[in-house]
Amino acid sequence: MAVSSILVTPAHLQRLRPNSSLPPTWPLARATCPHPGSIPASGVLTAVPGSPFGGVTSPTSITIDPTVTYAYATNFSDNTISAYTIDAQGGLTAAAGSPFPAPGNPVMIASDPTGKYLYTANQGSNDVSGFMIDASTGSLSPISGSPFASGLAPVALAVDPAGNFLYVANSASSTISGFSIDPSTGNLQAVPGSPFTADFFPRAFAIDPSSKFLYVGIASSFQGDSTEVMAFSIDASGALSAVPGSPFHAGRNPIAPAIDSTGRFLYVGNNGDSTLSAFTIDRSTGALTLMSGSPFPLSNAVLFSTVDVSGKFLYVAGAGISGFVIDSGTGGLTAIPGSPFPAGSNILSVITGQTN
Repeated sequence: MAVSSILVTPAHLQRLRPNSSLPPTWPLARATCPHPGSIPASGVLTAVPGSPFGGVTSPTSITIDPTVTYAYATNFSDNTISAYTIDAQGGLTAAAGSPFPAPGNPVMIASDPTGKYLYTANQGSNDVSGFMIDASTGSLSPISGSPFASGLAPVALAVDPAGNFLYVANSASSTISGFSIDPSTGNLQAVPGSPFTADFFPRAFAIDPSSKFLYVGIASSFQGDSTEVMAFSIDASGALSAVPGSPFHAGRNPIAPAIDSTGRFLYVGNNGDSTLSAFTIDRSTGALTLMSGSPFPLSNAVLFSTVDVSGKFLYVAGAGISGFVIDSGTGGLTAIPGSPFPAGSNILSVITGQTN
């Protein structure tokens, strides 16, 4: 039986404050499917036995390796990464040696699509740390040359689906740093033109499956409310250039972007007004067109959103998790029965994966 798991990291809204009191457990929900290798038709979430799992102190972000063998969570306040093995039912067991040192207040984490490397955005030290993943144990060791300098107060990072480039949102310097990834060593080198100018406070990324376009939500700040979603095209060198018509406009404080598995639809959770903006993506230019009726009201606050591994479901997290079925033809959304699902409060990060 295959099991599709959704991992959830809770934390307080003040996630960038290192002295925040954060819950030391990690809720985990799952959807079990009756057919091997498939995702359940309903998308309904149920708690994995033993959840929530301990071993974290100040979790702000999670990721899993591509084989869904290991899970990793950043602990912002104590400068560590908690590592887990994932069992066949989606349960978690602390990996040997966990937690691993990760200086600089790591706030966001991502793995490359080969499962060889792991990277963190370090909000306190203005850089990115790189780690090699031991395929046998899940343990982490620093990449030679790590950490790699970024801009000021990096709060998000993303590896493109092809595994060629890594991008970092530098919130305080209003820039995006772009790096090429050495496939042999994991070492990072700045791409031509990096850093790239963004509006103030770039907060979260979504990259389309073809690695052609990057979207960044611009958060509200002391400079005022934001409704901006900036769009960039990615060239062969990894350099970014603005998509015609960018920035596009969503709801207030658009901090939670996610793209469906076909690359045709972009969904953006808007924290400022608890709504969800839905766009169609022009596959030639990357331009966005707002869907009819968008933005749509949500029943809970929004801090993060993700499309599951099957591409059938959108999950929007904040105070619990709201789930939606994605219409494969139009991108329209229908609430999953029982949504929203309880999973703690102030959820900052969600990721899905399928075990066999």
